[in-house]
Amino acid sequence: MSANNRYITSAESLVTTHEETRAGFLSIALEKNRVGDPFVKNALAFKAMVAHTHCAEDLLTIPQVRPFLITAAGLSDKSLAYLNEDDQTMAIQELIDKFLKPAGADYIDEATFRYLLIKGDAVGGSMRNKIGALGQERLIRAIYSSMSVRGIRCNRLLKDSKRWSTVNLGEAGAEANIKALNWANDSGERILVFNATIPTVKNNVDICLFSSNIDDYDPKTLVRHDERALMFGELKGGIDPAGADEHWKTGNTALNRIRTSFAAAGYPQMMTSFVGAAIERAMAEEIYAQLESGTLTNATNLTNNNQLIEYCNWLIEL
Repeated sequence: MSANNRYITSAESLVTTHEETRAGFLSIALEKNRVGDPFVKNALAFKAMVAHTHCAEDLLTIPQVRPFLITAAGLSDKSLAYLNEDDQTMAIQELIDKFLKPAGADYIDEATFRYLLIKGDAVGGSMRNKIGALGQERLIRAIYSSMSVRGIRCNRLLKDSKRWSTVNLGEAGAEANIKALNWANDSGERILVFNATIPTVKNNVDICLFSSNIDDYDPKTLVRHDERALMFGELKGGIDPAGADEHWKTGNTALNRIRTSFAAAGYPQMMTSFVGAAIERAMAEEIYAQLESGTLTNATNLTNNNQLIEYCNWLIEL
């Protein structure tokens, strides 16, 4: 049994089950639909606005749909900074000549499909970022739940804000867009920072716990106070088993770098942890071995609620 997580009883207990992998993929699919829905609505609006036209060339006579056609032509928002109006019109004309006209009477559908194809790439890019964010949000929601049960007051700092506010732990969506959390335990006040660059490590770290308070908090100076650092962790929220081993290798390398860097700075007992959603058998054995040896202080499978809450309680009490 892990010293800091009673629900980790063996390497097998860390492995993500088929049911949790399935649930994870379904959750991502639902999120993709949510993110992509505005683009589908845009396409339907376009079709309504050009339904009265008779041929593909008529689309050029409707200035209101020009931005839609620019996207359908494959021009990104970034590219528009380098293209003038004539360049943009040329791209739209090529779209019409090479793709919309050959589609015949289906030119409106063809323009719609090409718009959605381009926006599909944008959704894919945003989802790669969102998957990581979903993992962090799941961890934060578990922290909130543990705090709520224990009656602990928590403050939060949003990514786009410089002002701390009290968290309504029962509020839906309160786990989104978080930069840092603050609370107090029997040993003093704590600041938990997400995705911070730690100078001693010379790299970004996913989970950073410090002994500090709101009044003293400064994101640029706190990370330089090695004496206040309590624990650092790696968070891998992706659910795809195909990428699990690679995520562990990346995370393990980062954790080794943290321990080595802080040991060289005079802090040889720096605590480290690993939080992962996709944990396969081989990496589970490595993680469990590190927990048994004390190399890794704690860990949890993000999809295992018992392990996750135990991890959060440990984190809150550090």
